[in-house]
Amino acid sequence: MPMFMAHMTHSAGACYLFNEENRKKLKELSSKKEEIAQKHEIKVISAVYPPLEHEIFYVMEAPSFKNVERYMKDMGFAFYNKVKIRHVKNMEESLTRL
Repeated sequence: MPMFMAHMTHSAGACYLFNEENRKKLKELSSKKEEIAQKHEIKVISAVYPPLEHEIFYVMEAPSFKNVERYMKDMGFAFYNKVKIRHVKNMEESLTRL
């Protein structure tokens, strides 16, 4: 299945650590994360962030770019982040083909 990376950035003012409204909405939506992922056929490989840098990185498998886009919206990430989605390949697999 194709792999995608979502790179999200937001301002300090929009950050769920400091913005009560965004925290509440994100907490509500994150309780449904498995349901939302299943709906969009998303398998999250990794979700990481550098603390206090207001960035989030998601690596996931999905049937299409559109599925990832819909997942980002339904998870609530798109309402407070600038989201860049890229099709990516597994570097370790590529190195074994050399």
